[in-house]
Amino acid sequence: MTERKKELLAKQYELAQSIIKDASINIVTCGMCGSVVIHKIESEEIECYDCNFISEPCDFPDLFY
Repeated sequence: MTERKKELLAKQYELAQSIIKDASINIVTCGMCGSVVIHKIESEEIECYDCNFISEPCDFPDLFY
C-alpha cells in the first residue's frame, strides 16, 4: 500500500469516526448482502434496505473497522 493511499484511508477513517461521535450514526455493511447501511448507534436491531435482513448490530460489520 502506498503512503498516499494510507493517508487517504486514515482521513476516511477519521471522518467516519467524527460521524459516529458527533451524530451517533454508524456506517456498516449488511451481514447478508453486503450493502452499506447507516444506522443510529443505539439501535438494537438494524434492517437492511436492500435485502430486508433484520438482526442485531453484531451481524452488520462496521465499514471502517
